[in-house]
Amino acid sequence: MAVFDRDAFWDKVMSMYPAAKESNYLLRLNEEQVSELKSIYMDIYIPVEDIEHYNDAQIMKKMMTAIVSISKLDKDHVTNGGEVVQLVNSVRFDGRYLYMHYAKISPVKMRRFELGLSQKQVSERMGYGISTVRNCEDFHCDMSRQPETLRAKLAKALNWEPEELMANC
Repeated sequence: MAVFDRDAFWDKVMSMYPAAKESNYLLRLNEEQVSELKSIYMDIYIPVEDIEHYNDAQIMKKMMTAIVSISKLDKDHVTNGGEVVQLVNSVRFDGRYLYMHYAKISPVKMRRFELGLSQKQVSERMGYGISTVRNCEDFHCDMSRQPETLRAKLAKALNWEPEELMANC
């Protein structure tokens, strides 16, 4: 199972998340974007000596499988459990466009993933409990209704200015 921060391919798929969010979590890549993503995928995952064994359809299928397998085990240090968070729910290719349906991930959680931090690390930076971080990561959490001190500490823990936190949430 691939994790968010594995390599340039995953970084590229992650970098498209804001655009997907703007369009109701569905992103349509044009031929040029598909070609770029496929090129990155091939450079990393298909050895040069094996490239002749794959046709274009096989490469697309392997790449699409890789995209939907992007996930992160968000380990809970308290109970030693955790949840698997998928970045992309489904991928479809119609021969011209690649459609990626991204998962809805709260901006706070996504930022934490981008920084490679656990909930415990963020809570320690804030001086609050893990449950506070968990609540702030809830997709339906209204940050404007949270105390200003909490917002300031959360923003600092996530290397954001308070204004950036509010603009992203």
